[in-house]
Amino acid sequence: MENEYEHCSREELLQIIEKQNVRIDVLTQMVKRQTDILQKWSDNIIELLGSIVEYRDLESGEHIARVKTYTRIIGKEVKDRYPEYGLTDQDLHIIVATSPLHDIGKIAIPDDIILKPGKLTEEEFDYMKSHTISGSEILEMVKDAWPEEYQRYAMEISHFHHERFDGNGYPEGFEGEQIPISAQIVSLADVYDALVHERVYKDAIPRDRAYRMILHGECGTFNPKIIKCFEACREEMEKY
Repeated sequence: MENEYEHCSREELLQIIEKQNVRIDVLTQMVKRQTDILQKWSDNIIELLGSIVEYRDLESGEHIARVKTYTRIIGKEVKDRYPEYGLTDQDLHIIVATSPLHDIGKIAIPDDIILKPGKLTEEEFDYMKSHTISGSEILEMVKDAWPEEYQRYAMEISHFHHERFDGNGYPEGFEGEQIPISAQIVSLADVYDALVHERVYKDAIPRDRAYRMILHGECGTFNPKIIKCFEACREEMEKY
């Protein structure tokens, strides 16, 4: 088959290449614009879902914002310090963006439990723990509304953020690296914020004490790698 370019001069070939490069640049910009639009759309869906939780729990609005901040701080340290997890800047963006959905399942918990100003009974606590499973079920309903990677991270975080590295968490009792790294990061961010800020059922704990409690395993066992990142980020996290 005859090559359509074999009779072209060098100058003509260069002009053809230049035109192709322009077309590629235009297509690349179009893809980037579409990607940006899709990312913005996904972020907006998350904000909407996060607002649903906020309406159920008067503390959740500020809690959600702080968890996003702590997730970004810890997540960046994990990405930079432990490349074996393979986290990219885009992965970190999505983990931070989906972190507000960690408690989305709480919309299925009755008000008399979620807003109880005191310690839950064993039966109430078992009911409360079901929010991890309810969260997965809720997110499954909207899986076609955003890109697959948003769905994956949102599901991981919602379902596994109460797992603990020693296997004593819930709902699956996963241990070690069975727990997705996204859920491990958000879990520590969530626990730290819960400790240092007032809740309907507890007073705020001084940051020094909260820091020691997490390091000494008083809030459950965390991945030693995540703990190292937490130690490295302490000063920055204490600004919020």
